[in-house]
Amino acid sequence: MDPHDWGRAMALAVTRLAEQIAPEGSDDIHTLLVGRDLHLKISDDPAGVTIRVSTGPISGPPV
Repeated sequence: MDPHDWGRAMALAVTRLAEQIAPEGSDDIHTLLVGRDLHLKISDDPAGVTIRVSTGPISGPPV
C-alpha cells in the first residue's frame, strides 16, 4: 500500500512485460522496450494497488 513500494512493483511489471514480448531464447529485454510507448494503469486493490504496464506502437521521437 505504501507508494514507496511502487518502484519495485513497476520494475517487476516492466520486466514481466518484456519477458512476454521477447522472442524465445532472447535475453536482451532492454532493446525490446526502447522506443515503445508504455501504458500504465494503477487500480485499487484490497492489498494496495494493482499496476499494469502494456506496450503500444512505436510513435514519434521522444520529447
